[in-house]
Amino acid sequence: MRRALLACIAVAAGPLALPGPGALADAAPRHAAITITSDQGFLSCRCVTAGNGTAASPYVIGPWTITAPSGGTSGWSVKVDDSTGQISAHFTITGIASAYKDANPSDPAIWLVGIHTPTQITSGQNASSATAANGDGTGVRLDGSSNIALDNLAYNKMNGPGVYLNGSADVTINNSKFKSLGSTRPDGDGIYAVNSSYLQIGTGADCPHNSPCIDTTYDNGFGIDLVNTHNVVINATTASSNDTGGFLLDGPGTYQVTVENSHATGIGPICVTVNHQRVNTGYYSDLQNSLSLVHGAHGNTFLGDTFHIPSGTGYSIASGGNGFFIDACAGYARQPFTPAEAPAGAGNAFTTVCYNQPADYPGLPPSATNCPGS
Repeated sequence: MRRALLACIAVAAGPLALPGPGALADAAPRHAAITITSDQGFLSCRCVTAGNGTAASPYVIGPWTITAPSGGTSGWSVKVDDSTGQISAHFTITGIASAYKDANPSDPAIWLVGIHTPTQITSGQNASSATAANGDGTGVRLDGSSNIALDNLAYNKMNGPGVYLNGSADVTINNSKFKSLGSTRPDGDGIYAVNSSYLQIGTGADCPHNSPCIDTTYDNGFGIDLVNTHNVVINATTASSNDTGGFLLDGPGTYQVTVENSHATGIGPICVTVNHQRVNTGYYSDLQNSLSLVHGAHGNTFLGDTFHIPSGTGYSIASGGNGFFIDACAGYARQPFTPAEAPAGAGNAFTTVCYNQPADYPGLPPSATNCPGS
């Protein structure tokens, strides 16, 4: 059943497929890793291909193929850091292929620190200049930044999150695919946001009408993981076949999140053999659900979504932790898990939401029968 589901998802997600390793290596001219900490850095990096740094004509970094991270074996492809307040120029980052392997989940391919001028990180105008990576650390990391647009990104088999938002606001994410394989939270998450706000995910006017705008198919962790993050709209997003969970809303600071026209299905671990040992994929957690609201997450809205769970695994929709871990290597047996995660807060509303049993959310309305997200 699981293999058949994955085959269907792979076909549906085709338009967002990541180029193979050879395509990454040959995509654009090569350049060393780029680090900019002042306006002068845009002139000295020899990495700007257009623009003069004004709002009307921002510097364009890329397209480039980065063949080694900043530290030689670890680090970043592009980092723009305004923590010392020496950057006032406007810029965009376009077509950055991180064509190397980096096993450190904390190493971002693209990293912005303290950037608040409107900035776009996107792929180039043709398929040969994708902003992409395969088997590196984190995809894009934003620390204390705002007014950032992420569009048309492809980060596959990452060791950290596809996108990591830390204390950032006014961020849009569209037309992108994220797959992360880390084994501890948040390293296996498609999109992870902590202490952030005013995020728009999958809401762009250029999003496709008949397929997901954001694809987090088969992440080891959660498709989208929000921790004390508020005022968020998630639209047209799939979190299918994730090995831990689909959508996780965590903490009392997680409120006014709207999840609409989205779906999570096929959640649960798989038993695989590694070094002749049978192990579960995903996180060791009691949150192996399609949708989990925990630790007081409150005042959130779910509209036209579909949350399905295979029989015998977790819950389609859950408040708090289950108190058990699904052991796929023991025949999907439920193993006790303590301490269980605390339940959701009040005021979470479900309208025209499709789900199957088992579910574990007090006062959950009956499942709808026809949801746009399905």
